[in-house]
Amino acid sequence: MIRLADIWYRYPSAEWALKEIALETPQGQYLVICGGNGSGKSTLGYLLNGLAPHFFGGVLQGSVYIDNASIDKQTPGDLLTTVGLVFQNADAQLFNATVEDEIAFGLESLGHPPDQIERRIQDISRALDIDDLLHRSPMELSGGEKRLVAVASVLCLNPKVLVLDEPFANLDGRGTGLLRKVLQRIHQQGRNLVVIEQIIGPFLEDADRCIVIEEGRIVSDGPARNARSVLSEKHLIPCYPRRDPAPPPRTDLVLSVRNICCRIQDRPLLENISFELRQGEAVSLIGRNGAGKTTLIKHLNGLFRPVSGEVLFRGENIASKPPEQMAARVGMSFQNANNQFFKSTVKEELAAGPRMLGKNHDEWIREICDLFALNAFLEKSPHRLSEGEKKRTAIASILAMKPELLILDEPAAGQDGRFRETLAAVLNILENRGSTILIVTHDLTFAGAVTDRWILLENGAIRADGPSHIIQSHPALCASAIDGHVS
Repeated sequence: MIRLADIWYRYPSAEWALKEIALETPQGQYLVICGGNGSGKSTLGYLLNGLAPHFFGGVLQGSVYIDNASIDKQTPGDLLTTVGLVFQNADAQLFNATVEDEIAFGLESLGHPPDQIERRIQDISRALDIDDLLHRSPMELSGGEKRLVAVASVLCLNPKVLVLDEPFANLDGRGTGLLRKVLQRIHQQGRNLVVIEQIIGPFLEDADRCIVIEEGRIVSDGPARNARSVLSEKHLIPCYPRRDPAPPPRTDLVLSVRNICCRIQDRPLLENISFELRQGEAVSLIGRNGAGKTTLIKHLNGLFRPVSGEVLFRGENIASKPPEQMAARVGMSFQNANNQFFKSTVKEELAAGPRMLGKNHDEWIREICDLFALNAFLEKSPHRLSEGEKKRTAIASILAMKPELLILDEPAAGQDGRFRETLAAVLNILENRGSTILIVTHDLTFAGAVTDRWILLENGAIRADGPSHIIQSHPALCASAIDGHVS
């Protein structure tokens, strides 16, 4: 079904992204592709549906055959029903007014009759449990909900080859389980599956084969059932050190959230949220997709204003303070790193915050660049990096300002195991230095490696707030509200 022969590919004005790639997959194979950030995984996915080189340009050497036909003279449009690609960045794939329109778009483009379109929309939305989202705008959904909608919009086309680039990123445990079942069913139907993934979960047990790409080359290729040992050895599955007992938080109150409520178009998103963060605390905010986590943190630096209630920073109500004034004190890295960049190079991006504050953080920035392996990218545009590298740069640009409160929204999503290990170590160092940290994450293993206190959000309300080991050991909480995945 898929045959790549001696593939070399590079983007315009860039070095080779893929080198000597030789790969054949028979009909019906479930293939998992792993590798570090920037190793060439997504580029390989783009080759399979013709985006590379037909859309991105560049130089392609070698041959790519899909279903015994060369992609040389086939555009991505020609391959639409043969190869379905779900992008790593779901926002790049969603552009319609409603979720229903989004799922229907491809089918309408292919001229399917309305009754068939309706049936397919209902079938796929029920399978992924997004039928209650059909009349909402994709832009107002959580990151995990957007991910499921993007998957649904491609699945409904029934392509012969389905390529999913990090489909489990940003998903809670329920979404992960639903998607896993859908992929199992597709595999049983004899279609080809290619899953590119950083977070290695139980879905690996369903696959036939796993390859590992490093620096554009295949360095491992074998049965998926044997892959965990290889991935662990290469630290693509993270191995976190035992967490040292966190120093007791200081008595200084950094943030106080008092009974805040949020509604959008008369739809309640947050109800009577109250909690406190003290100097030196590291806390994880967890919960299902759509629970209100990202909405909540956007109230903490003034991006959103509550309908009622108040947010106090260092005892002062932030209601009258513009977000740009709070940005120096409450540093927030967004879930979608693309929304955070405004400079032309990574170097300028890292320096922008400290320069705005009139601070000289050059030594700290150099330390961050070493820790986050950013030195090779400093003169590149942040928009030209892989999604994982973008996230790494976005986090570094916030750390560069040394904010009083650091908020990271899904920092582990899209990151290889090596960087998750590094990030956990950096956050533990910052906590021991007295920094106050709030992490939004679905990766409960990562949460356990960096925080001792978890705040569990469910349907816009705090369901639990306490030591992580207590929340993890409570069956009712785990079953009804967390459903998180582990890496």
